[in-house]
Amino acid sequence: MKKDTLDLLLLGVAHSLNHSLFLVLPPLLDNITTDLGASFGTMGLIGTLTFLTYGSGALIGGPLSDRLGSLKVARISIALGGVMTVLFLFADSVFVFGAGMFLMALWASFYHPTANGLIAKAFTENTGGAMGTHNAAGNLGQVLTPTVAYYLGVTFNWRLSFVFFGALSVATAAFLSRIEVDEGEVSGESQSYLEFIKTPGLWMILLYNVFVGFLFRSVDLFFPSFLSAEKGYTGGLAAVANSGILLLGVAGQLLGGMGSDRLGQTKTLLIASAGMALSLVLLMVLPTGTLGVALFILLYGVSMFGHQPTVTSMVSRLSPRHMMGLAYGVMFFSAFGVGSLSTTVTGYLADKYSLTAAFWLNAGVGVALLAVSVLIYLKIDDNATNR
Repeated sequence: MKKDTLDLLLLGVAHSLNHSLFLVLPPLLDNITTDLGASFGTMGLIGTLTFLTYGSGALIGGPLSDRLGSLKVARISIALGGVMTVLFLFADSVFVFGAGMFLMALWASFYHPTANGLIAKAFTENTGGAMGTHNAAGNLGQVLTPTVAYYLGVTFNWRLSFVFFGALSVATAAFLSRIEVDEGEVSGESQSYLEFIKTPGLWMILLYNVFVGFLFRSVDLFFPSFLSAEKGYTGGLAAVANSGILLLGVAGQLLGGMGSDRLGQTKTLLIASAGMALSLVLLMVLPTGTLGVALFILLYGVSMFGHQPTVTSMVSRLSPRHMMGLAYGVMFFSAFGVGSLSTTVTGYLADKYSLTAAFWLNAGVGVALLAVSVLIYLKIDDNATNR
């Protein structure tokens, strides 16, 4: 692979659209639930099934990229994930909508372990910085997604918002063919999940990913509705606030990548985790809604996205090279698959009590996440490798 910024930016566009397919839902959640006659609990369950699929598919996509080649699998994932958005044009019930989300998530799920493995193999030095650049480009592309999706949805129809980002995904998959890749000889051998589990240090990162995935999925889906229902924000302003998190995530990705290379990965992860926990506590305890929301967007956006290049570079360092795709698949599943249970829990608490109660739970999860990051800081050596 040509190790230049252009390739990283092109992969960043693909990364952006891979997430954008799912960022259409949060700002239009109220509109979609009303149109389909669904409750928050039902949409939360669909969210869980969607992201469980999104995470589980990485268990297939990771090993598949080890055997077929990362770029080939990434292109298939981006293209077919986009094609599946056509199903939303026929979504006249919650069942058809759920089927569309499932199939979109299934194909989109192959992208992350393939792209992360590709970058880790190509950029063996300053891996954190390369991961941060790739992820920052992805975040920058996502910044306008909630706002664009919202206004497309309310101006025309929410279904067209999905199709719009799906069409962009298909076009990007075609452009990915321009990247030159030299991955060496791909392995036709099966990798062992048992070998992965026995790899020193990775189980702690798995545990961290479960907590951070639980937090991310809950906030990602319900934050705009929380602002509308509990803080009195308009739908448009709530969508802009969601875009604000993604915009600050660009800085978070770059800072997280640089920090992991310069300060050390475990220390950077500890700082990012402290920022996430603090942001949620401030959101809930500050008496002034606007101040609490503004500080939350600032701290959470930088911290949540700042942990990502740190974790991915840690995985590349600790994982044996021949099973890197599998390792990224398992890690992605732990965050997006197991962590997706949060949307069902959040939806249930919102229906039975309030979204405020649900976000108090998120604050508690943030504190637990900080505790796990302390364990990682104390137990994992920043100089250790499993090559």
